[in-house]
This record gives sequence, C-alpha cells and structure tokens, in this order.
Amino acid sequence: MNWRRDDLPKTAATLASRPGHDNVRVLLADVLRYGFQAEWDDVRQEVRAPRIAGRLDTLFGATVFEIKSDLRRERGDVEARLPDYLADRERETGRRFLGIATDGRTWEAYELRDGVLAPLGKPLDLDPAHPESLLAWLEPALADRDDLPPDPRAVQRALGRDSFAFSHARAALAALWDKLRDHPEVALKRQLWDGLLREVYGQPVGSDALFLQHTYLTIVAKTIAARALGEETDRAEDVLSGKLLEQQGIFGAVEGDFFDWVLLDPTGTALVLQIARQATRFHLQDVQADVLKALYESLIDPDQRHDLGEYYTPDWLAAKAVRAAVAKPLGDRVLDPACGSGTFLFHAVRHLLAAAKDA
Repeated sequence: MNWRRDDLPKTAATLASRPGHDNVRVLLADVLRYGFQAEWDDVRQEVRAPRIAGRLDTLFGATVFEIKSDLRRERGDVEARLPDYLADRERETGRRFLGIATDGRTWEAYELRDGVLAPLGKPLDLDPAHPESLLAWLEPALADRDDLPPDPRAVQRALGRDSFAFSHARAALAALWDKLRDHPEVALKRQLWDGLLREVYGQPVGSDALFLQHTYLTIVAKTIAARALGEETDRAEDVLSGKLLEQQGIFGAVEGDFFDWVLLDPTGTALVLQIARQATRFHLQDVQADVLKALYESLIDPDQRHDLGEYYTPDWLAAKAVRAAVAKPLGDRVLDPACGSGTFLFHAVRHLLAAAKDA
C-alpha cells in the first residue's frame, strides 16, 4: 500500500474540514506514523502534566500538539495552555520543545521565548487539493535526521523566510542586536557594512533588519560551504572565520567579516552553532543545484528586493549563458564582477567539471 498516494489525499481532505478534536487526533497519529515512519509507541496521546494539572493532546519527540475543534474560536485557549505545556516539558527534559496548535485546517507553530509564547514560521491553511503541503510544513518541525537531500526547495523550506529556523534565529538575533548594538566593534562593523551598501546602491538602504538577515544568511552560507567539503566543528569561530576551508587548502573564499559580531556574546556563539546544526542536516556533498540562491531569494522580501533593485537569473539561463561565453572551460578563466549568490560561477564550475570528465 502506498499511503501518500492512496490515503494522504483523503486524510488531508478530512482534516481540512475541521472534523473535531478526536478525529483530528486520530488522523494526526496516522500522518506521523505513515508520513514520518513514527513507531506506534513514539506517538503518545493524552500525556499527563501533573505540575500543571493538564494533559498534552499528542506528544511526538520534542513537539507538543494542542488540538482544537476550531482555532478561530479557541485560540485564546491555546494561548493560555500551550505555554504551560511547553514549559513543563522543558523543565522535565532540559530540551527545547516546539508547540503546534491545529484544528486540522489551520496549523500554527510556537516556541517559548523568555516564558512567552511566540509564533514560529508561517501558519499553514491546509488545502485539500495539495495534501503534500501538510507533510512539507511538518517536516522541518519533526525531522531530526541528518543527510537530507540538498534540494533547493527543501533547503528553502527548512531555512528560508517562512521556516521555523529563520523565525527563531531572527528573534534571537534581534535580542542580541539590542544588547550589542552600542559595542564599539559592533557599531563599527555595522557602519562599514552600511557604507558599502550606500556605495553599491547609491542611496541609504541598510536597515537593521537587513543587517540581521545578512548575518543569518552568512552563517548558513559558511556552514554550507564547509559541510559541502565534509568539514564539521563544534566551534562557532571556526564556522565564521573560514578555518574549516583553510584546512582543505582553500584560502580567501570564506573569511571573518562584518557578521562575526555575534561572537562577542555567548548567546551569539550558541546561536551560530544552532543555525549551523540546521544547515548540516542536508547531505551537501551531493549538492547539484544552487541552493544558496534559492535561500537568498526566500529571505529578501519583495519590498526589499524592489528597493535594492535585485533580480535573479534563473538557473537554466545562467547555464546557457555560461556555455555560450566559456568556449574552453579547461583553459578559460572566469570572472563574475557582479557576483551575488554566485549563480554564474556555480554553473561555470559545473561546466569545467563536465569538460574535465569528458577529457
């Protein structure tokens, strides 16, 4: 039996109808068992929380599910109960927990920040016409396995603008920025970054929000670069300084820059390793596409993209342009003076490798 093909569409259609608390709980268990290969005893129902005299509807790994009949009427109940449930599990285990509230149709993710319930990522309004969207939305919240395929959409889903990882990192970076923004070294790096943007765009475009987005993207990009070469570390300094690539004999590609300001505080060091851990879940040695371009595009919202005048070359066009421009890939030297995410260089390297293999 193929559950995704035969049963997932029916399951999604029923969930989207808001079939009631008990039905949602039963169907959620099916999604976890058949969609995510969970063992029967891994999906725990009606878990007692004695300290707060309550029961968790469903507990799976480090995720607490709060199930309602209709979130439109019961969101206040979620906001009252879910913080206590998450705090209880975190006290008991010493681990961070994610909370998901759902009535089958609407799916919302939350975490605790300083004891306050905070939304994570973009909620899902389940469309029965696209049943796979439920698994795609749940996957980053539930998956703790490594060696995920480095598909651009999968990377964007796990690390992009609507992801749980970015939502958490954005809040943590904002708190860290409030703490360190007046530090002389941090202020200088922010000023130098802003000056370069003014020079490039001819106008002031460097907001704090964009600076924090670039910080996040830089951490992810440097981690991906090291991981693609099989390098790992538990030192945040090694991720941002380029030391991991230097161990491979690669110099000048990844170096310390404006965005290592986060290392001036222990919480920033921990955040770098947390972001890096999310990025290293992908088996990047097998990367066959420009995953950084897809990630970068997803992080810059349309208004910022318009203000910055940024437009991205599709992969098929970049590949065709490289084949036309680089007639002798084993002898030509390639320079991209307007390198953004490196799309043309990515395809130039692939062109070179293909020619080398043929030769």
